Amino acid sequence: MNAEDTPVGGPSYPRSYRVAATLVVLGLLAGAWAARGALLQLEWSPDALLMLAGGVLVVASGYGHLLRSRTVLRGDTIEHGWLWVERIAWRDVTQVHLLHWPALAWLIAPRLVLRAQGIGRRRVPLADARALARVRARLNG
Repeated sequence: MNAEDTPVGGPSYPRSYRVAATLVVLGLLAGAWAARGALLQLEWSPDALLMLAGGVLVVASGYGHLLRSRTVLRGDTIEHGWLWVERIAWRDVTQVHLLHWPALAWLIAPRLVLRAQGIGRRRVPLADARALARVRARLNG
């Protein structure tokens, strides 16, 4: 097994994204807690409750994705995701763009923009330094 076959990866998003997402969710929860009296006095229709539940589900799934999503380079595939892991084989990739600005990596997560046969265009965040180095080596050599 050579170094290229060893799985390399980690969190898809940098710590700054995860901290910012946590602060936003905590702010939403604090706002809901502060307004709980007024919210409990309202007469909620079933449609409004369904809409509220849908919004909570969207926020929770997005927050979970930011916290739990991982990107792993394993042999000749790229794996990305959390609940549903998407696997993209390098042999299917027809176009690659690596977007990385080192000075702004805390604000703009490094990412691969891939165009692959059969699946179209995909964005794969790369917050792990080892995975980023492996992608750079693959693209440059």
